[in-house]
Amino acid sequence: MGTFTTFIAAAILVEAIINIIKNIQEKETSWKYWTSLVLGIAVGILVAFNWSIDIFRMIGMPDGQIPYVGAVLTGIVLSRGSNVLNDLIGRLNGGKNS
Repeated sequence: MGTFTTFIAAAILVEAIINIIKNIQEKETSWKYWTSLVLGIAVGILVAFNWSIDIFRMIGMPDGQIPYVGAVLTGIVLSRGSNVLNDLIGRLNGGKNS
């Protein structure tokens, strides 16, 4: 595993978390928004745990110091759905302005 691959995985994770925080700050505090946000994160984490999906293990990083953190963080990224993949592909192709 290269250092660049680790950097890309970390960047995707940080972007996903920052976008969630930004959305929390910008949106109204209606119960529908919070329900959708919490449900999305819960489903993402459930999917990651159920199928043992850990993006960091997938790219060959060694296990971290705290068990299951990789799966939880992967679940948070998954909770954003296909937007993460679409954004990444668009940016790599240079076809999407951020």
